Amino acid sequence: MIRRYNFSQTLKAILFAIGGLICCWLAYLFFRYLPVVVAWQLGYSLPPLAPVGLGLAGLAAAWVSGYRSWKCRGGPFGYHESALYHDLGTDTAGAVVTDFYAHRITAPAYVLGQVFMAGPGCLLRAWTLFRSRIPQSPELEAKLENAWAILRAANKWQSLDEYPSARDEILFLARMGLIDFSGHNGQPRIKAD
Repeated sequence: MIRRYNFSQTLKAILFAIGGLICCWLAYLFFRYLPVVVAWQLGYSLPPLAPVGLGLAGLAAAWVSGYRSWKCRGGPFGYHESALYHDLGTDTAGAVVTDFYAHRITAPAYVLGQVFMAGPGCLLRAWTLFRSRIPQSPELEAKLENAWAILRAANKWQSLDEYPSARDEILFLARMGLIDFSGHNGQPRIKAD
């Protein structure tokens, strides 16, 4: 039971870490090469270390935003929920045309922002998953199986206070997703499926 849970947590953490590293690399490349291309189009040449500094600065900004989003339990959000979305309405043809052209600019900006913030978010999520593994021991495994059997036999919503000696085991079972856990009316309640 514990081994299976820890394996799934570790596997998810590895996949999130790989995705996070890819997104961070993409953010660095974007902020490193975009200023070079723009400067070249304008007929200027950047100093040799400027693109690297700009790439690192852009990555640092993505990390700050990604960390803030992760800290408040946020994550990716929909385009319609973002500050880049706007709706001028369909009352006039001008509003429809303006919306069409504006979305051609704001939609790619939204996608890039989500990719850039996904890097730090995925890496922090991988760290959280890795830390959420349960210590493995035969004694704890036996306690978890015993507590799970007792809760399944009851098959009803119960207060967490009814099992003071098995509190840690019940919280581990809830973390593993083997029992339902609810904070209804401010009182922690549990029920085995």
